Amino acid sequence: METILLNDNEITESTLLGGNIDVDRYKFCIIDAQISKLEECLGETLYEKIKTDFENDDLAGNYLILHTKYIKPFLIHQSALEYLKIGAYHVSNGGIYKHTPSNGTAIEKNEVDFLVENQRSKAEMYLQRMEKWLAVNTIPEYYSYVSGTVTPARKSSIGNWYYDGMDYNNKRNKSDNDNETDFGYW
Repeated sequence: METILLNDNEITESTLLGGNIDVDRYKFCIIDAQISKLEECLGETLYEKIKTDFENDDLAGNYLILHTKYIKPFLIHQSALEYLKIGAYHVSNGGIYKHTPSNGTAIEKNEVDFLVENQRSKAEMYLQRMEKWLAVNTIPEYYSYVSGTVTPARKSSIGNWYYDGMDYNNKRNKSDNDNETDFGYW
């Protein structure tokens, strides 16, 4: 079973998702956000380190800062986004159906799309903040390369500008002569 890097109530306390939603209805959304988005950002080595330290209640230093200030807010909004896309639907032995409230009115798809986009923009903001923080802080697992693992999907930066899609090839800029780092930042 995948370790969930959030407590059960953190999503409902920080988003419009109600506290009466059964945790089992959105737990898989958290797992999906962790595996499909967070692991891609952090890379498998750092992701596994964070999970292990979280499980052992051992997060400290930059790892604790990363988890508290960047991972948690990102996961809260990314998980809420995933839940909003599918939350009205139920799949059971009786088939697939859409739940309709007895004391409310179901909203239109464009209204759900607005809520999804709102959560998407918040998740993206926290993801960008996390990437910027990782670029200027020393986290060895973020720069390590282990063959056959998911490597961080880094964005190139020039000054304060970040260019999506450019590849670092998991190496810092090295001097051709001495194989040392030319400068201490990206």
